Amino acid sequence: MKVGDVPNNGYLINNSYASMIPLIWILKIFALNGNVDPTRSKSSILFKSVCAMLVLGSVSFYCLAYKISNIYYKLDLSIRLTDSAQIIADYCQYAMDLYFVYRYGRHMYMEYFKQYEKMDNFLDTNCYPAMKRKLIKIMTYFTIIWFLSSFSDMGAWAVTFGWWIPFVHVISYVFLYIKMLTTLDLIANVIQIEARLRMMSNLVQNCYTCTEICPIGMLADSVRNKNWLYCEDERPPQSSKVRPVDNYEIKRLCKCYLLLTEQVMFINKMYGFRVLLNTLNLLLDMVKILNLAIRITIGTQTLYNGDNYNYLPGFTGLMRFVTCCTIIITLVDQCEQTYRQRERIINVIDHLLLNKRPDEDLKPAIMDLRTLLQDRPISFNMSNFFSLNYSLLVSIASVVVTYTIILLQSVN
Repeated sequence: MKVGDVPNNGYLINNSYASMIPLIWILKIFALNGNVDPTRSKSSILFKSVCAMLVLGSVSFYCLAYKISNIYYKLDLSIRLTDSAQIIADYCQYAMDLYFVYRYGRHMYMEYFKQYEKMDNFLDTNCYPAMKRKLIKIMTYFTIIWFLSSFSDMGAWAVTFGWWIPFVHVISYVFLYIKMLTTLDLIANVIQIEARLRMMSNLVQNCYTCTEICPIGMLADSVRNKNWLYCEDERPPQSSKVRPVDNYEIKRLCKCYLLLTEQVMFINKMYGFRVLLNTLNLLLDMVKILNLAIRITIGTQTLYNGDNYNYLPGFTGLMRFVTCCTIIITLVDQCEQTYRQRERIINVIDHLLLNKRPDEDLKPAIMDLRTLLQDRPISFNMSNFFSLNYSLLVSIASVVVTYTIILLQSVN
């Protein structure tokens, strides 16, 4: 057994995989975990996926049929259209998730984590507990907001229609949680990339600190002290390497970064189309919820509890709207944090080349690393349609507002 390997049901997994185990336990409930157990047959995984798809599919279409027969006649046409479209889209999204997990699971997923192990042997990474804590923190936050928004919304509809009809809406809450899990799965892998970039950044910072300074007069104090600009709010994971970094290690950093770009390619292939559909489904959720909340508020959709007009579903709908927004914002923010680590490395290299005196062997290696960082930027995308960055949030906000206005004005 290698150092850092963790036994699991008779086979070995490395620490990178172990840092994601809390999430994988929950993903297994919905058959969405990337299988890394070589002892399981491919047919058993396929059988589990088909069973999960049939169970959720049966419940989904029963709920849709019940709504058409008993509920939709009480609701506005725009709400009926968006709600039925959401149920069908959610089920298609789940089926697509199962397909990609089955296609890119097993050996490809095992090889994916082996690449991290190879990089960590050089980088002396000891950030596994930090990655695990960060993932658990995001998981806990997502679960709390999902629980509060879903159960408060269910209670609001129970006050309006009684306790049986809200149970038909439970499938929507389940699919929202599945969308959260898909997003969390991607976030967990983005955290893996960020951790390695952070370690590379620390090594380059160490190289900067140990390199002789140029004679630049009055700016000498500012050049010596660059930690004030590149320090983290939280204490970053540290490498055990405290000696000066030579040109051979810089060249190996280039190889590590190139491996990271391949890891990102696999992540985009594994999650790109899934996240694209996931985001479109969340957009549909947000448009539907916002449309319902506005109609209840302005009185075009009347919901009565006895003789009293009930506003509670509109308020709890806004809570669900905020939950959907939080999912997308958290994903984009984590991707942006990863991009900042790459920019930090480039900034430190620029100061090293301009303000320090790297030797003749170190300088070409540093320039090669900088060229590689610029030519092969880390970028997470949705099947090359959209990049996951802050500008995407502006586009999403525009789409939600536009289609909500169209529904409010055009569908009566």
